[in-house]
Amino acid sequence: MASTAEYRTIAYLFGVGKSTVSESIHDVSEAIINVLMDEYLYFPKDDDLKEVINGFQKKWNFPNFAGAIDGYHIPIIGPQDSHGDYLNRKGWYSLILQGVCDHKYIFRDINIGWPGRVHDARVLANSELFFKGENSILFPHWLKTVSLPEKDVTIPIVLIGDPAYPLRHWILKPYSNLSSLSDEQKTFNYRLSSARMTIENSFGRLKGRWRCLQKRLDVDVQFACSVIAACVVLHNIRETHNQLYDENWDEKDPQDVTGEIENDRNLDAGEKSGVLIRKHITQAFANGF
Repeated sequence: MASTAEYRTIAYLFGVGKSTVSESIHDVSEAIINVLMDEYLYFPKDDDLKEVINGFQKKWNFPNFAGAIDGYHIPIIGPQDSHGDYLNRKGWYSLILQGVCDHKYIFRDINIGWPGRVHDARVLANSELFFKGENSILFPHWLKTVSLPEKDVTIPIVLIGDPAYPLRHWILKPYSNLSSLSDEQKTFNYRLSSARMTIENSFGRLKGRWRCLQKRLDVDVQFACSVIAACVVLHNIRETHNQLYDENWDEKDPQDVTGEIENDRNLDAGEKSGVLIRKHITQAFANGF
């Protein structure tokens, strides 16, 4: 998993057959998922959630921010069935890994397996994370008070994402229409984008350590999902124990398969709440928060 070597190369090095290498990787991946995933990959709550919020506050001075979300495309061989669905906007076959990370580059939630052609917003909308967020059971009702020029307001716990995601009462994204933004809105975008780099760096460190994710996974889709999940767990183990990451491991040509911007028109109640929360944080930043 930490190598880009093909199965036949590894088989030659260890004096075994390719099928043995494949079996071994499959068995180890399943063991990592079954034995270690619950211990090293879980959504924060209670004191753990407080630590994550305080960590982001200290690092980025962003109020009640509990994680950054994004989607990443893992290259795969084109499957025989519905292969067109896996062809992403860049023209190569991929599986989408949706991840939420904390301030320490540790993944706290993942969703693996959607075809590369699917928009990030649709992946989110069909996830358990979205269900919990929409039903206000993702986070406890902890409110952060911030001062505005006219009054004090309260901010709920939120995730942050890029413009491809919907604006909700529990997930914020940058302002669009960049040409017409005020200075305060530009400041908000800059601070949100700076904080959101946490998830970009998390994906970078994941693929830097487990380099099999940088090249095409020549296995079937179900097996590929297991390998990806196992790599995320191994990544979390390394980050949890503060083990060294060498920046020379970074991918030389990082991908950019950003989805189209999600439109904010025809706002429902959840989006209206998101608009108001974003406005309040924008005003708080302008007021010196």
